[in-house]
Formats: sequence, structure tokens, C-alpha cells
Amino acid sequence: MKLGAPRDRSGGGDWPASAPISSGVNSRVRPASHENEPTSEQLNNTLDALSERICRYSLIDRTIIYCNSAWAAARHMPQAQLIGRSLDELLTPFEKDALDAQLSLLGPGTPIVRNSEPVPAPETPDRWVRWVDHYVEGALGPEVLAVGRDATEAYLARQQLEMSEARFRELAHRSADVIWRFSLIPAPHFDYISPSVFNLTGFTASEIQADFTLLLDALDEDSLAMVTAALNGERLPRRYDMTFHHTDGSHVIGEVQVTDIKDGVQGVLREVTEIRALQAELANQALRDQLTGLANRRLFDEMLDSSLHRTLRTADRVAIIYIDLDSFKVVNDTYGHTAGDEVLREVARRLQAAVREGDLVARVGGDEFLVLLELRPTDDENLVERIQTAMACPIGIDDENAVTIDVSIGFADTDSAGRDPTALIKAADADMYADKRRAAAVRDA
Repeated sequence: MKLGAPRDRSGGGDWPASAPISSGVNSRVRPASHENEPTSEQLNNTLDALSERICRYSLIDRTIIYCNSAWAAARHMPQAQLIGRSLDELLTPFEKDALDAQLSLLGPGTPIVRNSEPVPAPETPDRWVRWVDHYVEGALGPEVLAVGRDATEAYLARQQLEMSEARFRELAHRSADVIWRFSLIPAPHFDYISPSVFNLTGFTASEIQADFTLLLDALDEDSLAMVTAALNGERLPRRYDMTFHHTDGSHVIGEVQVTDIKDGVQGVLREVTEIRALQAELANQALRDQLTGLANRRLFDEMLDSSLHRTLRTADRVAIIYIDLDSFKVVNDTYGHTAGDEVLREVARRLQAAVREGDLVARVGGDEFLVLLELRPTDDENLVERIQTAMACPIGIDDENAVTIDVSIGFADTDSAGRDPTALIKAADADMYADKRRAAAVRDA
């Protein structure tokens, strides 16, 4: 979308690229065809995490083949109970009429149809959804992949802005969201912005209307680059986040939804600072061990795949160090799990200090750790010895007690074990157990 460009009559938007649009019946998603592609379960989990409503059904009898959690929630039914049912059993008469009109346009010659106007959401009359239908050739006949995105804010913004100026200003002034209208004629300026902009920026609406560069100066680097590009005629997404530097020194994140109008754009800006922080925290928790803060097995596997791919055409080796704490159970049995947790945190700190910058340390079991590293032909650092040295010092339990943690360490790299990630980890694991047996033989001698 360009600033000042004609309205997009197609009802466009950014739709999830991961939606299952391949052929197949009674399979929720397309099976992975390459070993590095995500599994069906991972794809299903991704689709279930989306706020978009996704449903796939037969075009012949409208039998539901797949739906994600958002679509099922809109019907107030579990996903498992919806698969195999007909849409005609579930839709209201209004929804059936809207669907009939949509499907009358869909076919091989027109494989993607967007509804011209959002339709009311079935579960909440005050919410609106815009649908995009994809025509898909299935194994048993044509199918439809329907993707619905909440369009409430953009819809309401457009309705409000079509009201009289007086009514528009009355509603906008009362809104906690920032409602704005930006015109390019005769020069770029805000011809309206609601008073709530003060909460995001520290500037009053009248100050920004008098000098819109105050708002530009408050944007972070990425947001400023996007707005500058739009002022130069490049396209903007329909929905995006912007970060503002408030006059009090804090950073505020706002979600922007944009609609084209004659000679400019208008939209709604909603503060989402806390929501984005929560989302970032949840994403970090999904990839981090909660006790030590190290990477977990999921992140380690992703980074291993990335390293193997990155070094495919270089002389660099990918290596793994497998570490097991031999005497850790004694710590738990003797001093308790609280002391054991502190020992694990200290082990994590020592491993982080022993490895090089850029190496990844992960906790993958109760007392098992992995280190991922890339080695150039000229690298001669012996990280195994550095880890052994780091672990040799006693770890304090309390003012009177300390423990020395014996470790078994295994090493494997792509030169010796090949480039298969599973084989590489197994080789390091096997070397670690060989080290454990050697240590036991020494103790028994």
C-alpha cells in the first residue's frame, strides 16, 4: 500500500504463509518432504497458535477436513468434534448466504477470492472477520482453504471515518486508541490525531498536528525507516508495530492498522507494549531452560541444523561436546534439591565462561549439557580441557560445605561422525560414555 494510493478493492492483507494448501484428504497438514522441514505436529501447533481462523473443507459437500484452534473456538466446539461435519450444520443463515456468494466466485480460474467486506464473527457480534478462500485440488475432489483474520479495528475505523466530521471527532476523542488521519495534500501532515497520542509519545495532538516531524523524531530506527519509505511512495503493510521513544524516556510499542483514503491514509494505533513483552517472554521460555537460562534441546537442535547448513560449503567443522555430571545425584541426596539447583546454575555459569563467544551451551537433561561450536581449520583451542579445568574447582553449597563435580565429556565433529545431526549427537554421547567407563576403570584399579 502506498500513501495516497487508491483503495485496494480486493480486501487484501498479509495471510499466513504456513497455511496447509497442498492436496490431500483427512490429513491436517502437508507431510514434510525434507528432513529439515517441520513435522506435521509442529505445523499443527503453529497453526493452532495463530489468531487467524483456518478451515479446510470439501467444495463438493462442505465436509470439514481440518480446522485450527481459532476456528474451533469461534464455533465453541473442540476441533476433534468438527472434523467430518458439514459446514451447513454449523453456519447461520447469514453466514451461509455470505459463503454461497464467496464460493460462487471460486474455482480453478479464480483460485483465490477475498470477501469484499468483513462479516460479523459468529461468537461475538461486535467483532468482524475478513475471509480469503483458496481453491485447492484434493485427492477426492476440489477443496477450499479458508483463512479468516480479525478485521474489526480496520472496519470500525473505516466506519467511523465515514461519519460526519463532528461525530468522528466525538468518538475519536473518547477512544483509548489513537485514531488518526494523515494527508499528503498540500504537504504531508496530520489533519486529525486523537488526544490519546499523548500517552504514547508525551506530545499533545495539537503539537503533532502543527509539526508531524515530532512524531518522526520519536520513532525508533526501524519504524522511522518504514515511515520514510512510505512517504517516498513505497508500500506499507496493513498492520505493523511501531516503537516510540516517549518524552519521559520510556519505549512504547504501538500496533498500527492502516486504511487508504483519498490523498492520504488513516488508521488506528493501539498500545501493545505489555502484550509484546509477554509474547517475547513466552517465546524465550519456549527456547530456554528455565532453571539455568541456557538454551534448551529445541533451540539446540535448531541451531545445530543452522550450523550444519551454514558450513556445508566451507572447510569449517561443526562439533558437539557432550557433558554429564557424574556425581550430581549425590549432591541431591546429601544436600537436597535446592542445593542441587544452585549447583546446576553454577555449572551453567562455568560452561558459559569456558566456551568461546558464539558457542552455544544447552541443558538437555537433568544433569546433561551440550556445547555446539564451529571450528575453522586453524582453530586449535581445546575446549574439552577448558571445561575440565572449569569444573575442577569445588562449588560451594553453604558456608561450611562444598562439592567437586566429576564430569564425563564426549566430543564428536563432522569430520569423524558425518553431517547428520542425530548421528553427530549420538557420536558425542557415545564418546562421553567411553570417558565415563575410562574414569570408572581408573577408580577401580
